[in-house]
This record gives sequence, structure tokens and C-alpha cells, in this order.
Amino acid sequence: MNFSKVCILLVASLLLGACASHTSKAIAKLDSSSPEFSSAPCQNARHNAWLHDEAQKNKLWAGPSVIFLAGPMAVIPVLATNIGLNSADHIQANDISTQCGGQPLTQKALSQNIALDATISVALGGITPAIAPKVTAP
Repeated sequence: MNFSKVCILLVASLLLGACASHTSKAIAKLDSSSPEFSSAPCQNARHNAWLHDEAQKNKLWAGPSVIFLAGPMAVIPVLATNIGLNSADHIQANDISTQCGGQPLTQKALSQNIALDATISVALGGITPAIAPKVTAP
């Protein structure tokens, strides 16, 4: 593999590693002094937010690694997994906003955000195989 491609992949992974999940961003936007913030439904909604942070962090290195190891045949399953994780993150973030007194998105806006993330995942999925080494059959 070309050294410059490895450097680009590592720098991109490090830069994207700082990205927070949509769930964490929704929690950060909440007013912690509001009565809804300390309610039981809000605490339940916020309880598993760390799962989306971990998924966000891990999919940044796991997806390219799987594609690198398994080859181009893994692109579609990796993209489908990323889209599913992004969708769950968006839905959880909207649920937190609803339960905790924030501004929840309309169903249309939520669907548009999920579609935008899916489009970005597909676009980035097209870039990853270009960075990975080409595997030739013997």
C-alpha cells in the first residue's frame, strides 16, 4: 500500500474520531435546569447515550478495517451497518429531545437527516475502496 494513502487514512480517522454522536449533541443542547431534564423519562432516554458514542467511535475504524481485510465484497454490508447505526442514533437523539424538553424534529426533518447521513455514508464508502489496496486474483 502506498505510504501516502496510509497517512491520509490515518489522518482522516483521527480527525473523524472527534465527532460526537447525534445523541450526545442532543444532550448537550438541553437545558439542565429545566424540570424535564431531571424527570424519570428523560433520565431513561439519556441513560444509554454512551452506546451511540462508542458505536460512532468504533465504526470509524471498524468499517475501513473490515473492507481492507475482506475486500470490496464487504462494502455493502459495512454501508448497511453504518446506515443502521446512524438511523438509531438520530432516532435516539430525537427521543431524548422529546423526553427532556428539547426541540424534537418533525418526522420529515428526522427522515431527511437520516437520508443525508446515509448519502454521506455511501459517498465515503465509495472513497474507502479507492484508498484500500487492490486485491488481484491469482
